[in-house]
Amino acid sequence: MNKYLSFAMIAATLFLAGCSKQIGDYVAASSISKNGFARDAAAMRKLDGQEIKVWGFVDPGNVYGDADAKEILGDLWSGDGPDATTWRFNLKAEASDKVGNSFSVLVPNDPGRDELLKAFVADAHAQKPTRVFVKGKLHTFDAPTNTGALTGLTMAVGSSSDVLLEPPAAK
Repeated sequence: MNKYLSFAMIAATLFLAGCSKQIGDYVAASSISKNGFARDAAAMRKLDGQEIKVWGFVDPGNVYGDADAKEILGDLWSGDGPDATTWRFNLKAEASDKVGNSFSVLVPNDPGRDELLKAFVADAHAQKPTRVFVKGKLHTFDAPTNTGALTGLTMAVGSSSDVLLEPPAAK
């Protein structure tokens, strides 16, 4: 499929998924997620495996990593990362969302990790939400609950440089 047509389909799907406060090429996490699950399951399933750009807020109650990450995170450390090569944080749609109303973002352990973790800690200690801009592949999964089935979300990024702390410069 033509790259531009693919981008247009993704943009249209994200727009239809909910109200979007877009910043540059990044759509608001609130346009794809509500309480950590897909806002529109059918639309998000169509994006499964596609690269998207989304902005939201770090869930400071859900930051995971290895022993070196634990040294930086201190009381923010939530537990071991997914594996030896990856750390994880959760992304909330709104700064005011409760801890746990978020979806996971998997990030490789690479040279940019420690600076991101230090920024997360500094903001948490200042009681300031950390807004991030994330570029990565969206993945969906079935998330059964007691009252029905939801569609879960997760993102995998290629490197720490795909997680920005400032809005990207307009091109």
